[in-house]
Amino acid sequence: MNANAMLSSIQQYWNRRAPSYTEVILKNLAGQWESVWANELIRNFPEGKGLRVLDIGTGPGFYAIILAKRGYQVTAVDYSEGMLEEAKQNAGTLADRITFRQMDAHHLDFPDNSFDVIVTRNLTWNLADPVRAYADWQRVLVPGGVMLNFDANWYSYLFDEEKKEEYDQDRENTHLAGVEDHESYEDADRMEQISRELPMGRLARPEWDLRVLKMLGFNSVTADTNAGNRVWNEEEKINYASTPGFMIRAVK
Repeated sequence: MNANAMLSSIQQYWNRRAPSYTEVILKNLAGQWESVWANELIRNFPEGKGLRVLDIGTGPGFYAIILAKRGYQVTAVDYSEGMLEEAKQNAGTLADRITFRQMDAHHLDFPDNSFDVIVTRNLTWNLADPVRAYADWQRVLVPGGVMLNFDANWYSYLFDEEKKEEYDQDRENTHLAGVEDHESYEDADRMEQISRELPMGRLARPEWDLRVLKMLGFNSVTADTNAGNRVWNEEEKINYASTPGFMIRAVK
C-alpha cells in the first residue's frame, strides 16, 4: 500500500472510530485522572508563562482540554475530521480557547519555531513515516522547546509470538477481573490489518525513538518507561499489562 493510500485508510478508520473513542476520553476526564495526566505533562514543561502548546493527533481532545483548562495557549491538530468534531464537542465551553486544525502530523502547516511545547498521546505508533514526523515536530518547536510523547508498543504482538501470548493473557485477565476489554471493539480487525502495514509495531521502542530523536539533533532525549503506571487507571493497567506506556521527553 502506498503512502497516500495508507493515510487515507487510517483517516477513514479514525473517522469511524471517533464516537466510540470519545468514551475512552470521558473516562480519562473523570475523577482524579484528569489532574494526574495534567500534572504529568506540566511538570515536564519548560519554564515560562503563556506557553504555546501544540497537541498533535488530539483525537477527541483530551490533552487539549486539560491544558486549555489550565490556561495554556493550545492548538490541537488531527488528520481525522471526525476526531476534531468529537474534540470540539468534548471541549464544550473551552472550545473557543482552543485552535483546532485538520492537519497531517507528517507535514505541519506552521512556521518554524511556532510552539514552546508539543504534546502527543498514542499517535506515533500509527504513523507511516515517524522519522519524517519527528523532524517536522522539531522544526516547529522553539529552541529550548519540549516535546512530550506518550506512547506504547501497540500492536507489537502482530510480529512477535511471545508478545502475542502476553496480549492474549491480557484479554483473559480483563475477563477474569470483570472489566471492559479495550481491544474488543468494532473494526478491531481492520486496525490490525492497517498496523501490519505500518513500521512501528516491528521496532523496539522507546529505544528506537531515542536514537532517531538524537540523530535529528534534539539536545536532550529521555524516556520514562514507568509513566504508564502513574497515569493509567486500574482497568487500563489490566488491559495493557503486556504493553507498558512510556513518556519520551525531547528538548530542542
